[in-house]
Amino acid sequence: MDVGLILIATVLFLGGIIATLGDRIGMRVGKARLSLFNLRPRQTATVVSVVTGSVISASTLGLLLVASDRLRRGIFEFEETQQNLNQARRALSETEQAKADIETALETVTSQRSRAEAELADVEVDLESVIAARDEAIDREIAALDREEAAVARERDIQSRLSSTESQLSAVSQQSQRLRTDIQQLQRERQDLIRREADIRSQIARRDRYLEIRDREIADREAQLSQLEVQQVNLAKQIEQLEEEFFKLRGGSVAVSRNQTLALLVTRAAAPEVARRQVQQALIEANRLALRSVLPDADTDFQILRVSPEVVEAVVRQIDDGQPYALRVASAGNYIVGEPCVIQGEEPCLEVSVQAQVNRLVFEPGETISAISIDEAFLPSSVLIDRLRTLLLTAQVQASLEGVIILENPLLEGRLSEPAVEFLRQVQNYGEPLQIEAVALRPIYTTGPLYFDLVATQNGIPLFQADL
Repeated sequence: MDVGLILIATVLFLGGIIATLGDRIGMRVGKARLSLFNLRPRQTATVVSVVTGSVISASTLGLLLVASDRLRRGIFEFEETQQNLNQARRALSETEQAKADIETALETVTSQRSRAEAELADVEVDLESVIAARDEAIDREIAALDREEAAVARERDIQSRLSSTESQLSAVSQQSQRLRTDIQQLQRERQDLIRREADIRSQIARRDRYLEIRDREIADREAQLSQLEVQQVNLAKQIEQLEEEFFKLRGGSVAVSRNQTLALLVTRAAAPEVARRQVQQALIEANRLALRSVLPDADTDFQILRVSPEVVEAVVRQIDDGQPYALRVASAGNYIVGEPCVIQGEEPCLEVSVQAQVNRLVFEPGETISAISIDEAFLPSSVLIDRLRTLLLTAQVQASLEGVIILENPLLEGRLSEPAVEFLRQVQNYGEPLQIEAVALRPIYTTGPLYFDLVATQNGIPLFQADL
C-alpha cells in the first residue's frame, strides 16, 4: 500500500479524533461555565475551540513533517534550494556559451590545419633534399667530434686516474704517518709497561722478602718464646733448689754459688795438645779461685775441683778447630766457707762444669735485645720500676739464650742508677703509651760483658734514652 495514502488516512483519522475531543471539551467548558484568565464562559469556550483547532493543525503538520522528508526539506530548505537552482541554471547557460565558442574555434583551427598540412607537404619535399646534404656534413662533423670526445675522454680518464692516485698516495702517506705515530706511542707504552712490570715484580719480590723476614721473625719469636718458657720453668726449678740450699746453708757462709763462673778463658787452638793445655789452664785457675774462696787461709794449692775426664776430652775435641772459643768453668753447686769435704782432705769434691762456645759477635751496637710496652700513661713509679726490672731480666735471659756468658749483672741488684731513675721519670711524665727497648751499647760477644742503653720509642721512632 502507498505510504502517502496511509499518511492521508492517518491525518484524517487523527484530525477527526482531535476535533471530537475539542468539541467535547468545548461543550463541557460551556456547560460548566468555566472561566480562564478572567474571561467570560463563552469567551473561554471560544478560546478552547481555537486551541483545539491549533492542536489539530500542529499535529497534522508535525505528522507530515515527521513522515515526509521531502516535505520537511521543501519547507525549511526552499530558499537555499531555489538559490542553488538559479546558480545551476546560470552555470548551464555559461557552459552552453563556452561550448558554442569552442566549436567555432575548432572549425577555424581545422581549416588552418588543412592549409598548414598542404604547406608542410611542400616544405617536406624541399627539406628532404636539404636534410640529405646536411646529414652528410653532420656525419662528418659527428665523426670528428667522436674522435675529439674520445681523446677528451681518455684525457679526463687519465686525469681522474692521476687525481685518484694522488689522493690515494696522500691518504696512504697520512695513514703511514699515523701508523708511525701509533707505533711510537705503542713503543712508549710498551716501555712504560715493561718498567711497570719490573716495578711490580720488584715490589712483589720485596713483599715476598718482607713476608719471609716476618715469617722468620715470627718463627724466631715463637722459638724464643718457647725457650723463654723453658727457661722460666728451669729458673723456677732453680729457685726451688736455691731455696732448699739456702735453708741448708743458713748455718754457714756461701763461698761458691751454683753456676758461678770460676774461670773464663778465650782461646784459639789449632791442635788437640794446645786445646788440652788451654783446658787444663782454665781448670787450674778455677781450682785456685775456688780454693781461696772455700779455704781463705790455705797455705798451699791442692786439687779440690772434680770434673769427668770424658767431659774434658769432649771439650778438647770441640775447640781444636782453630776458631776462637770462650772456655768457661762453672760451679755445679753451692759450697760454703770451710766446706767439710775440703777440710777433711778427701778426694776433690767440688763439682764443676766445663763449657766451650764460639766467641762470636752476638749483638751489634744499636741492636735491640729486648723490649716491653707501656700501654698506660702516668703509671706509678713502683710499677715502672718493676717493668724496668722485667725488661732487664728479659734482656739477660735473651742474651743467655743467644750464647752470651754473663758473669754478673749489677743492674738487677741493689738500687737503680741515677740515669735509670731519670729515664723512668721521663717515661712517667710523657703521658702517652710507648715502648722501652734495651739496645746494645757496644759490640757484645759471647764473653760479654752485657752493657746496653734504655731507649723509649713510639711507633718505631726514638724519643729519648738513658746510658746505663
